[in-house]
Amino acid sequence: MQLVVGIDLGTQSLKAVVCDTELRVLGDHQVPIETVHPRPGWAEQDPASWEAALEPAVAGALSQARADARDVVAIALAGQLDGCVPVDASGAPMHRALIWQDKRAHDHHGAADRARVLAIAGQIADPSHLAPKVAWLRAHGVHAARWHQPTSFLVARLTGEHVLDPAHASTTMLFDLAAGAWSPELCAAFAVDPAELPRVAPATSIAGTLRRSLAGIAAGTPVAVGTGDDFATPLGAGVVAPGRAICAIGTAEVVGALAASPILDDAPEPCLETHAYPSGAFFVENPGWLSGGAVRWATRLLGLASDAELDALAETAPPGAGGVTFIPALAGAMTPVWRPHARGTLHGLAAAHGREHIARAILEGLAFSERDVVDRLVALGLPAASVLVLGGGGRSRVWTQIRADALGRPHEVAARSDTCAIGAAMIAAVAVGLVADLAAAARTAPPPAATISPRGSLDEAYADGYERYRTLQRQLASLAERPWAKVAE
Repeated sequence: MQLVVGIDLGTQSLKAVVCDTELRVLGDHQVPIETVHPRPGWAEQDPASWEAALEPAVAGALSQARADARDVVAIALAGQLDGCVPVDASGAPMHRALIWQDKRAHDHHGAADRARVLAIAGQIADPSHLAPKVAWLRAHGVHAARWHQPTSFLVARLTGEHVLDPAHASTTMLFDLAAGAWSPELCAAFAVDPAELPRVAPATSIAGTLRRSLAGIAAGTPVAVGTGDDFATPLGAGVVAPGRAICAIGTAEVVGALAASPILDDAPEPCLETHAYPSGAFFVENPGWLSGGAVRWATRLLGLASDAELDALAETAPPGAGGVTFIPALAGAMTPVWRPHARGTLHGLAAAHGREHIARAILEGLAFSERDVVDRLVALGLPAASVLVLGGGGRSRVWTQIRADALGRPHEVAARSDTCAIGAAMIAAVAVGLVADLAAAARTAPPPAATISPRGSLDEAYADGYERYRTLQRQLASLAERPWAKVAE
């Protein structure tokens, strides 16, 4: 038997899956990861905790699969984007990773002209990305030999090779999307020597081999370059070509669609970025706002025991949440425009409102953010007649129905909710020739498990709710210019 291992370095956990040559999942296991928030707008993780999670996650997946580690012929990793890990000459981390939620570099993202960043990199200049974080770390005395994203850091620790794929590189604000290489202009703007960055190679190429055994998997086993979670998640659900919108709901919510060629958001205040995609297409997306993370926050806030209890509570409130509106900007606003200093808001509360109205408003506000993005995709000419829902958020029938109603579009629920690690396994299988290419790997994905259709009878309620949401966004815009750092003082 030949097996592959796919690893997903997420925000809340590191997960491993073991798959056979037909890319069936035989076993999986996850290990939690802690995020610390030293100040408002800051979010850090210890890279050592990622390394520590690898062994038990892979061992647990192998154990559940009742598999022999000696049968593993390839490994690939995918994981969280927009983090920054400075490492020294030996590859050891020099600082806790500033992860995607971290917006402290708000004074550094303007080092390059915004229009040039969009034209060259296909990105919105924002402190969430790697380049501003490099500038912030340097300004605070961290001078690294190399600057890694979380996944490329783990690949380097496993193999000794510093490498990442074009899709991952295209999230850094330093990559030339058309040339498929680091941009001299953008690197110069942020004073980053391309030699300080990983080399760029296809996701399905082999980065190197294991330097030491991992959970019984032999040293010398090939490790693929891998990719980021925004790309591995739809890949794991079988998405390799344009056709529909994608909504991946994990800790963050990523909404986008594939395009055959680069399409840039030319709005005065763009909402979408364009990234390379492992299959050769381009992913036009909003890289995400705190969504599943917002649901967990709300569950704690309302004294509930689980997300399922939040669903049940929200279902008892009327569509439109009795006039309560939620702006989902707990880690900055990402829709309808990017405002890194914005804060989350619950508006319209009255003495007559109860927990059920707040619960529903939170689910509706997150659905309205999805609508912001899908409407912009349609305006750019991308197909979005239906939406494929991926990630843990797809398990909620209540929330998926709210989304279908709020957008007026059918929402198809993927058969497998956690597809990032499966996408990584697909990459591993292609890297060692077990599968011909990613298109063939994608054909192994099962069809959607369910389709949730919109209820036209609620069009008026959601039209009113969405208008309240958009009006509130506009009215809060001036407050969103005040940095968190100053508010914290």
